[in-house]
Amino acid sequence: MPLLTSAAPAATSATQTTPQKVPADTNGGLGWSAVADTINHQLEDSSATLKQIFTTLNRADTNIGSSELDDLSARAQRVQQNTQDALTQVQSYDDITDSYLKILGPKAADNEDSSVTAQRARLQQNSQAVKSALMRAKLYSLQAQQLNSAVATRRTRLQQAALSQRTISPAAPKFWRALLTERPENRSSLHPGGVLADWMMLLVGGIGTLVLVGVISPFTLKALSRAGARFRTSAESGVKDALANSVLAITLNGIVCAAFNGIVWLIWSAAALDVEGGPIALTLGESLPVCGFIIGAGLPVFGRKGVLAAGNPGERKALRGVDWMLALSILSLNLLRAFQTQDVFGPTLQTLLEIVFSLTVGICAVDIFRRLGNQDDTRTFAPTALGLSSLVFGISLVAILLGYVSFAFSLNGWLLSIGTGLAIVILLGLCWRSVLDHVFNSEGRFSVRLHALGLSSRRLTQISVILSGLGNILLLLLLFSIAQTDGSFSMADIGNRLRLLFVGNTIHGVKISLDTVVLCIGLVIVAYYLIRQTKHWIRDRFLPTTQLDIGATTSILSIFTYCSWILVGLGILSIAGLSVQNLTWVVSALSVGIGFGLQSIVQNFVSGMILMAERPVRVGDLVEIAGAKGDVKRISIRATDIGLGDGSTLIVPNSQFITSSVKNCTTSGSTSVLTVNFKVPSTADLDKVKSLLIEVAAQRPEVLSNPAPSVKVSALSNFNLTMSLSVRIMSARDGGNVQDAILFDVFRRFGSENITLTTA
Repeated sequence: MPLLTSAAPAATSATQTTPQKVPADTNGGLGWSAVADTINHQLEDSSATLKQIFTTLNRADTNIGSSELDDLSARAQRVQQNTQDALTQVQSYDDITDSYLKILGPKAADNEDSSVTAQRARLQQNSQAVKSALMRAKLYSLQAQQLNSAVATRRTRLQQAALSQRTISPAAPKFWRALLTERPENRSSLHPGGVLADWMMLLVGGIGTLVLVGVISPFTLKALSRAGARFRTSAESGVKDALANSVLAITLNGIVCAAFNGIVWLIWSAAALDVEGGPIALTLGESLPVCGFIIGAGLPVFGRKGVLAAGNPGERKALRGVDWMLALSILSLNLLRAFQTQDVFGPTLQTLLEIVFSLTVGICAVDIFRRLGNQDDTRTFAPTALGLSSLVFGISLVAILLGYVSFAFSLNGWLLSIGTGLAIVILLGLCWRSVLDHVFNSEGRFSVRLHALGLSSRRLTQISVILSGLGNILLLLLLFSIAQTDGSFSMADIGNRLRLLFVGNTIHGVKISLDTVVLCIGLVIVAYYLIRQTKHWIRDRFLPTTQLDIGATTSILSIFTYCSWILVGLGILSIAGLSVQNLTWVVSALSVGIGFGLQSIVQNFVSGMILMAERPVRVGDLVEIAGAKGDVKRISIRATDIGLGDGSTLIVPNSQFITSSVKNCTTSGSTSVLTVNFKVPSTADLDKVKSLLIEVAAQRPEVLSNPAPSVKVSALSNFNLTMSLSVRIMSARDGGNVQDAILFDVFRRFGSENITLTTA
């Protein structure tokens, strides 16, 4: 990693290059002197943090764990964000300074005023300081990005090494001989000054806290029931209905027990342990609230008077004590992780404890799902779960016998964390849904007050659905953070992972974070309503005051909509930190796609822009294209909708209006010419036929008198000739009806005159 090793010297030299401070001057300083000290201090802090991260990563005698790597990654992320903010701020001063220097020129002109010369000198001095700060910010941003990549690489290697690490198989006698030789090393942590020097107080405090929460849990459940949190057993209704009605009481009881566990442990650690308590005490402080939540939420379900008590006794017997087993498993998992990080025991004893944990968790899972498979209500999923748990147990057993204990421990720990996290997330999601249903109930007091403010029931339902979706998204992020902890259920690790999701990461110069995504989504929502309201104002308030036709108004509204969304898209790209350089690979991919598969789409898009700007066809025109005739109803960016006479809609790609012949019946005006051809026998009186045709056409009220109808001879043959009757009508859309009326009148009039005519 040559680029990374050169980061520390570069940071040192950059730190020593301190720009000259310029006296505050509102005319020549352009405000740089007011922020120079703050930016330089921020850059110096970033430099010191980067050197600390670099030193930690490259120290040979340091065993860096996963939690410490997460902390280093978070620090590098903060530095990268701070330097990006400083870079944006300094860049603006650099642009302003360069603009002023271009106006003043590089050198003094003849007979130049002394104030202008002094101002140029101050600006040049400020420009050097600004460019120095700009260079440092760019350098530190690059170093932070490199260090973040190095931390990610180190974490990947650590995970791979942990999974592929092979120890002595417990089936070999050498394993047990090594365990006996480690007795002094294992006892050293129990001596004064060791990690487990206060092991008795830790053990008494941990067991006492769990026992107390088990004793107090029934009383807290009764108190919550009296306070209004409904709790029903399956004797009153079915098991599913009882769980649905009691989910709020179950969750609240778990939360109360978790808080109780945390408070009891804080009191005990303050009274019986040292001020800090050590890493094991810290692990217990993080784990006991989770265990309290599991036990507190498990009592209303699996207890003697729980939801399952009056239901199927086989189910309760199969799941009896599962809450305590799950809580103790989570506690054991976190303690073993802490023992491994702090090197509390020797490697052989640590391996033995991991073996015992993996086998115990696997046996318990197989036994629980085996007992559930005999029950009627759980036969749908219990056999599948039994098969999967048996498969995991078999894989773990084979891995342990081959010496891959770390793999078996990580596998069981990760599955235990995911299963526990999934159960907690589902419970919290159901509780959140129950709270929203109670708050936004149409007959509730809160909803009644909102109705008085003008909010309808439909709007309250929408708010409830939106809040439910947001809560589910946050819970899914929590589950994702649990899945990223590599088998640890430490609240500190989960919180750090969750924080990183909000703070975000920078990948190839693009900042990806939850707050950026939420801001972009919010911008789209606000832009949608703002564009819609502005469009309605232009259409309903402004355009009616003009004399523009419907085609022009439609084009204006369409162009306004598309331009507005383009600006919104550019704003989203700016917020996300995307630039032309970041989008180079996207543009390259799109160019290839356009060359092969997107030609017609781009062609229709460009044709749509031409139609809106040039307007050869407008909304409301009567057009004829490809043998179809109808009114133009809508012109979009890709296609045009044409309403046909039978009530259907013909969707025509815009490119056809540019590349093919189109007949626009209304582009020259509202009136239209209707021509009807007749075949007249050569033996007939042609002058009389001509006068009769003109007379019949002139009697129709739809035919305009100016210009008057006319008849012309358009073709001759041996036995007949063709006469064309041309009339001007008010609208081309009435052509079919007028032609039918004229033909009916001609048939009736010429029949009375005994003259035979046929249409050509």
